[in-house]
Amino acid sequence: MKEGFSRVKCLLGVELFEISENFIFDMRESHERPDTAYDFLPEFTINDNKDQHNQPVKAEYFHQFVGFEKKEDPKKYLYFRLATLDGLLQNEIDNSGVEDLFKDFDFKYFLSTFVPNNESDIHNMVFPKTHYLIVHLCYETTYDYYSGGYECELDVSIAGYLDGNLEAKYFDLNKLIKIKK
Repeated sequence: MKEGFSRVKCLLGVELFEISENFIFDMRESHERPDTAYDFLPEFTINDNKDQHNQPVKAEYFHQFVGFEKKEDPKKYLYFRLATLDGLLQNEIDNSGVEDLFKDFDFKYFLSTFVPNNESDIHNMVFPKTHYLIVHLCYETTYDYYSGGYECELDVSIAGYLDGNLEAKYFDLNKLIKIKK
């Protein structure tokens, strides 16, 4: 093993949806067991609570109390599925989870570049459009003189996305939001 840096570019597929409270209500009502509604919805949503900085979170837990009644003016939420195209990124997600791996990023900012699929697409079983984020994994390997082995630190960054022609477009570094702790 060598000391130094290695950087890997990966693609993260995103299927983005805009879903209302009333749609979740209809999903709950149409199933024999209302608690299974989230089995048919995209897995993640945005944690828009104060001081949470729009981080990804599992929708089933975050919106567990949403959609129990029909509303006149329903609130809409961004829901999304994530799929990796790279084994290395999938390995990092499997080890730490989406919520932990991307906890330092404002996902609402990244997803704002894409047009979400609508509720009728889910109802009519239309294949959702997949968007792609460019994720950089930077590994720093150092020798640990105390234990005699090597340590590897990971730094994750979301650098850009692929446009409609699958050409790389990079986010403006001045606007890029990585949450400071």
